[in-house]
Amino acid sequence: MKKAFTSAACAMMLTGCLGQNALFDTVQDWNADATNNKFVNQGISFVFWWLPVYGLTLLGDIVIFNSIEFWTGTNPLSKEGAKVAGTTETVDDGMGNQAELTYNADGSISVLATSEGVQERYTLVKEGDKVIKIQDEQREVLGSMLL
Repeated sequence: MKKAFTSAACAMMLTGCLGQNALFDTVQDWNADATNNKFVNQGISFVFWWLPVYGLTLLGDIVIFNSIEFWTGTNPLSKEGAKVAGTTETVDDGMGNQAELTYNADGSISVLATSEGVQERYTLVKEGDKVIKIQDEQREVLGSMLL
């Protein structure tokens, strides 16, 4: 019985490694905007690692919330579905512009963007620290992911 429980516990923990880590991201996002002073925010970050707020939220994500996301397809905190290959989602900016994003197995994202009734189709690829837009076999560097 003990062996079966251990196996089930390990299986549940291993399913969480592909989730969104929504709890950790929420705490980290709050920390980034906690004050208008970047030095104070960095101090809060050190305290959160020392206390271990970040460690516990990450553990909660891995063991609980990412496991729920794996089994149900939706993260209970972010209310978003898992972004796995073949998944498509539509995003809207509230001004009439819309994009349909399809996540591909190679890590790229196929985009169908609609703005003022005009559709544009392209693919976004991450290469190192750069995001590359590929459209009609033309490659354009959109920017660096490093801050």
